[in-house]
Amino acid sequence: MQTQRNRRGHLEHFLYYKHSRLNHLKQEVQRYGLENQYVFTEDIPPFPRPEFHVSRVKHDTERRGLCCIRVDEGFRDPHSRVLVWWSLAVGPEEIQEAETRLLEETYPNRTEEQAARQHSFLWRFASSPAFSEKSRLGSYRFTFPLQEVLTTYSEQFCSGAPPIMRVFKTSLFKQEVQYSVLVHSPANQLLFSRFPLLPDDDPDAVCTYRDGRFIWRPEAMCGTHSYELICRPDGNQMDAQELPARPPFYVWDHVAIALHVANGQVLTFNADRLRQNLSFCWPDEVTARNDEEDFDDFEDATNLVKCLWPGWRLPLEEERSLLQRYTVSDIRLVLVGRPGVGKSSTGNAILGRLAFSPGGPSSGTSSCCWQSEWVFGHQVTVADTPGLSETSSDAVKRDISTCVNMLRPHAVLLVVRVGSSTVEDLAAVRQVEEVFGMDVWRYTRILCTYANPAAPDIETQRRATGPELLFRVGYRYHVLNNNPDHWDGQQVYDLVQAVARMVMAKEGEVYSIRNTI
Repeated sequence: MQTQRNRRGHLEHFLYYKHSRLNHLKQEVQRYGLENQYVFTEDIPPFPRPEFHVSRVKHDTERRGLCCIRVDEGFRDPHSRVLVWWSLAVGPEEIQEAETRLLEETYPNRTEEQAARQHSFLWRFASSPAFSEKSRLGSYRFTFPLQEVLTTYSEQFCSGAPPIMRVFKTSLFKQEVQYSVLVHSPANQLLFSRFPLLPDDDPDAVCTYRDGRFIWRPEAMCGTHSYELICRPDGNQMDAQELPARPPFYVWDHVAIALHVANGQVLTFNADRLRQNLSFCWPDEVTARNDEEDFDDFEDATNLVKCLWPGWRLPLEEERSLLQRYTVSDIRLVLVGRPGVGKSSTGNAILGRLAFSPGGPSSGTSSCCWQSEWVFGHQVTVADTPGLSETSSDAVKRDISTCVNMLRPHAVLLVVRVGSSTVEDLAAVRQVEEVFGMDVWRYTRILCTYANPAAPDIETQRRATGPELLFRVGYRYHVLNNNPDHWDGQQVYDLVQAVARMVMAKEGEVYSIRNTI
């Protein structure tokens, strides 16, 4: 086992030419007298051993790296070396597929009824940085389909031939085990022939490549062991049981892909593809360097990306955690408000298409209806409702009440207009309370709409809104341009993310009207 300090100053013990499982790695650590308290942690609670089939890879970088990638329109080794590093990007789909495989292999005789009763559990064990939405290397993450990266590499470095994959090394850091895969051109066979070929069918290998995917069998998928795997053979079920005590720390492992890109060459992509696959990451609790310049806040990151990709209409998205992805897979919204405030146009702006017909002959919606669309990674359903006023009939109120109880929304958006008067706001409060009851305010957010190209000052508009209305909704307030010719993706993204955070905080709790009219 060899030892070095990597370019970020961290001590790395490594074994070339092999991917060593933890038992062998422990023997090597003992053999060489190395100190590593985490790899020898005992009394680790039972945890699953799944098999992930991964079809995407990610590359994290800091501000300087992002600027270089934009200028180069691609990726190169910034340290004048010959390797461009990526990691496997394991998402909810891969976790769900791995869970299904694990259950089918463990309980091959389970019935359809037993499968229907099985709750998702594997994602709770995916607590290591390998699965995290946060980053240790910088605020900017590029996530690409694996096949797109390999195809691009083949065209640019292999003359169209398939690249060759080899077992590069196993690295042990303080709490991290990294299994590295080397990818190179067939023209460099002699240069890398000492490294074994990556297997495609070895069931005991930590990492293989088959059918366009990396197959990863993690040795330690939990960074902290906050859950214990519970197996129930009598019902062919598995579950994650939260541990009451302080969770033990163990090593965690992941797979890194090293693309051989020599002589300062660049693995190039179209500038639009780079931007399309770019997202923002908050820093992990432990970062690769104690350097604040590696990380930006979201506002600074948004401004930088706008400068690097001017004219790009869609906002910079934040990476979402597994908890968000599993608890906030869909978002259901109900639009309410007085007649003529633009609820239908607002629904169209949120969904990004002409879902509702605004400005009809009656200048408003006559009955409830809802439409759905994928919006920034969420399945968003929006219900448009008739305008509420002092003259609204009981039939209209019953229609709204029935709609709400059928949809079971996560949030109610009270639509008001920019420049609305306090009198109008108070009238909206009375009508909403009459139909929905007082409990509705826990789920309500004010959505102030306008149709001009220039956005109003949010703070000024918030102060202009009736203080009683703001107080009732807990000062949850948004501004949205509902003019289709001036669509603002950042406003829609901010709204959807705010609702998603509320849904997660409420653990998926939905609203219903208890006393129908």
